Amino acid sequence: MVTACGDPKIALDETAKFEAVGWIQKQPIRFEVEVPDSTMSYAVYVVVRQNNAYPFYNLYFSPSVVDAKGKTLQKGLAEAILYDPTTGKPKGAGFGDIYEKKFLVYPALSFPKQGKYQIQLEQAMRVDTLAGMVSIGLVLEKGTHGKNR
Repeated sequence: MVTACGDPKIALDETAKFEAVGWIQKQPIRFEVEVPDSTMSYAVYVVVRQNNAYPFYNLYFSPSVVDAKGKTLQKGLAEAILYDPTTGKPKGAGFGDIYEKKFLVYPALSFPKQGKYQIQLEQAMRVDTLAGMVSIGLVLEKGTHGKNR
């Protein structure tokens, strides 16, 4: 796995930037993961960056884990609250009109065997293109040894 920031707990830290139009619903974001140890579990975080053009207070997205043969091993639906629904105040850290928030998606994800996997993220907001999305990132943090399914 790719090590980032020199932190030995971080197994992967990658970001995919969106074009000016935003996040297109039919274009999932794919992150390649190399699993060297199938006895290790990983906390999986998604990092969302959006600007003030983002039209909703939340973001629904679907994370899935796919093996090297293209078989979906796990799929879910997650909600990220980006703005306070009452006040409209952005959550997370901000600089200018861009805000970033990190969300825990899987607290202890284990892989069935060592090898290559993909973690895919699809937006699930019922609009073709989400304006205001700047980037989405994936962080895998090493957890503990032992299967946690």
